[in-house]
Amino acid sequence: MGDIMAYVHLRVILKNKIDNYKYCSGRIGKNIINGPAQGTTPIRQLRYQDKRAERVCEWKLTENFEEDDLWITLTYQKASVIDSEKARKDISLFLAYLRRAYKKESNELRYIYTAGRGKRGNIHFHMVLNKFDTSVIAKIWRNITGGGVHFKHLYTEFNNYGQVNYKKIANYLIKNSRETFYSTDKIHKKRFCASINLKMPRLEKNIINAKQWKKEPTTIKGYILDKESIYDGYGWLDEGHKWDCCRVQRYTLIRIDGGYKPRYKNHKILDIPMGDDEFAEE
Repeated sequence: MGDIMAYVHLRVILKNKIDNYKYCSGRIGKNIINGPAQGTTPIRQLRYQDKRAERVCEWKLTENFEEDDLWITLTYQKASVIDSEKARKDISLFLAYLRRAYKKESNELRYIYTAGRGKRGNIHFHMVLNKFDTSVIAKIWRNITGGGVHFKHLYTEFNNYGQVNYKKIANYLIKNSRETFYSTDKIHKKRFCASINLKMPRLEKNIINAKQWKKEPTTIKGYILDKESIYDGYGWLDEGHKWDCCRVQRYTLIRIDGGYKPRYKNHKILDIPMGDDEFAEE
């Protein structure tokens, strides 16, 4: 892996797992050898941004929603031709009325959604929101647009560990957003939209003074290693002012008992960009 004197270990502490990212930064260590020159074309940057959005979306889903919360699809009438401006107004009005309905029941609306456009140009919205009376949700959307609502619970999507597959849901949401985000007639300027009351997970970032990391990650007490999650190769690092291709390792520890306790008592926080996520693997 080259003569690396130190690397970064980023932990994303979620309620049901710990996402681990190890990578090299040009701001620490000596003689860091980057991966083969691959160029930073706009397409690669867009891929990075998609990956980043998907991870942040997954983190917010994991920290703020439970298995009995709702995953819904908002559609328009089949014969309707809806432009982007009307769609924006419709979804804003829907959320305003929905927020009022939640508040009436002493509840607070939480949501994440993306806008999609089918092959025939039909606009739809995929949304995750905290549980509520489905008849009220459907009525609000129907009164605004005349369209329909399809309901699912998050527990319909489980992973191999019996947990809600937030990763799969986030992937689906971001994939749906590409139908409008990359078009000339965007509905939103963001890949996904979320309520401001959503919590983000705790991030720990440490400098590890070692030449390299272990090829096979180790687990910690109360967690098991998801071997299918291991990636060890090259990825794109956003240094804030340039794009670097560097060595990265990514893996997930699944929580089975107890909670997480920091492994490093005296860890140093790096003075480098602390974005929601900092690299996307190839």
